[in-house]
Amino acid sequence: MTNNNLTHSYSSIKMYENCPRRYYHQRIMKEVKDEGSEATRYGERIHESLEHRLVNNKPLTDETKRFEVVCNTIEKMADGGELHAERQLCLSENLTPTGWWDGDAWLRSILDVLILHEDTAIVIDWKTGKRRPDFTQLELFALQVFKHFPEIKSVKSSFVWLKDLSMDSETYYHDQTNLLWADMLARIERIQQSKEHENWPAKPSGLCRYCPAQSLCEYAKI
Repeated sequence: MTNNNLTHSYSSIKMYENCPRRYYHQRIMKEVKDEGSEATRYGERIHESLEHRLVNNKPLTDETKRFEVVCNTIEKMADGGELHAERQLCLSENLTPTGWWDGDAWLRSILDVLILHEDTAIVIDWKTGKRRPDFTQLELFALQVFKHFPEIKSVKSSFVWLKDLSMDSETYYHDQTNLLWADMLARIERIQQSKEHENWPAKPSGLCRYCPAQSLCEYAKI
């Protein structure tokens, strides 16, 4: 599999799987840009406030102060270890760590919270929308941690649903990584195959009305 300047992340893989045609217009041709929504901007504000609270001990905003109990819990979980917020992890195509903007950057992930304890790690991803867990994202986070911190033997990855303060978690172990990578790389290879064969079929769904490429697609339900 060759790079051909394609880079990947959980969100881009998911975009392709939801609709290859949108992926083509947005990421290959760059004809459209997702400007986001009010819900997106709300999520960005929440993430920023929580990051400043955990990294700089900056007081939470009026909009986020009810999450102080969550921050306190995370600080207790991190006691005796390393606490990182909005940690950027990037791999090259041969799955070795590289810089976020380096020329060989290939697979990127941003971890909202990363806690390192000797041979164990905890990853937390803030979610501000409806509870719809996709454990592929948690798997990718764990795979990134195993590559960047080879001393880590297990990773507990969690979604924290801030709307109702609930959680979905899964623990991944280092000896699972070959199987997990096989699945992840197969999903990425399908994107590469679409590019090589110039095959980007539309996948009409209820997501069409939110798609920034709907004016370019005959299947969009406008």
